[in-house]
Amino acid sequence: RMLRLEPAVIGSIGPADGRDRQRVRLEDLPRHLVDAVLAIEDQRFYEHGGLDLRRIAGALVANLRAGRIVQGGSTLTQQLVKNLYLSRQRSLFRKLQEVPLALLIELEHSKQEILEAYLNEAYLGQSGRVSLHGVETASEHWFGRHAADLSLSESALLAGMLRGPSMYSPRRDPEAAKARRNLVLTRMRSLGMIDDAAFQAASADA
Repeated sequence: RMLRLEPAVIGSIGPADGRDRQRVRLEDLPRHLVDAVLAIEDQRFYEHGGLDLRRIAGALVANLRAGRIVQGGSTLTQQLVKNLYLSRQRSLFRKLQEVPLALLIELEHSKQEILEAYLNEAYLGQSGRVSLHGVETASEHWFGRHAADLSLSESALLAGMLRGPSMYSPRRDPEAAKARRNLVLTRMRSLGMIDDAAFQAASADA
């Protein structure tokens, strides 16, 4: 009898742009990973046309009250624009650039296409000098498995890292990563994406 084993990766050639990514189709990802991203990053993704004026207004009020930037109002479409075409530097000029590009992308592409592109481009940490982009690459780096095989707990953790991969790194600060993961799970439960049993089980994961 013969047993077939997957070969171990012992090295790779770094990409010229310093970004490592492996593309994956939206339909191949677990539903709970997609839901986790929408719950924490853009709950009204399927309702807006690229800009979420309600969210922008809420973020403006929160930031004015805090006297600093504590909440962002960007949609997934705006974040995709930033990842593909603009710099990561926070500035009013960059924000103004995002608006027409986000509206144009929404006109030219379906929501599913935009969501798939975002999940394949999102920045999710570093591996040495190489930046990890996309949920497939990040899943293999952080959990040693394909994104299609992620558990609910792992999906929530990965979605939580989108806000700050360094800040919520499970290796650098496991407690902060866990707290952020549980926030994602709480949002998912409040939106009816998961039930109480699934929430309790995922929250109990180490």
